[in-house]
Amino acid sequence: MMQADVTPIAAGFKIESVVASPNNITVHYDESEERFNDAHSTLIVDTNIPAERSENFYYDLSLTKNEASCVLYSGETVPYDAPTLKITDNEGVFVGISTESPMLWQKFDSVVSETKASIKDINMSFSKIPFSEFNYNYKNCIGEVTLMVGLSI
Repeated sequence: MMQADVTPIAAGFKIESVVASPNNITVHYDESEERFNDAHSTLIVDTNIPAERSENFYYDLSLTKNEASCVLYSGETVPYDAPTLKITDNEGVFVGISTESPMLWQKFDSVVSETKASIKDINMSFSKIPFSEFNYNYKNCIGEVTLMVGLSI
């Protein structure tokens, strides 16, 4: 049997903001590694839950979009493997997140402006493009990553 007590004050709790910093990342191709350098960012999830609340509050983090492509000097757009995304979990360990594998029950274990928050490190790593293929063929590559965050109940 399960019991949940949702008081009027608790029902008003919500996520106020989700910010990745930086949120626009430029990576550079490393000829010796034959791939783009890893990219790093910080995810800050802030709530309106007062820091002094003793209850544990959690959220789920889902990857809804992870796409990449490259434009050749010929003007042709070619597919490129989306980056591998890893985010620190409740124990500070990097774990993979994908559209099929969300991160569930993440803790609000930080405080921002006197409210409960979560601060996570993000790492993106990229697949190889052989230098012989990349050199003088690839004009640029672009990609987009979208994360969705929601309170767990």
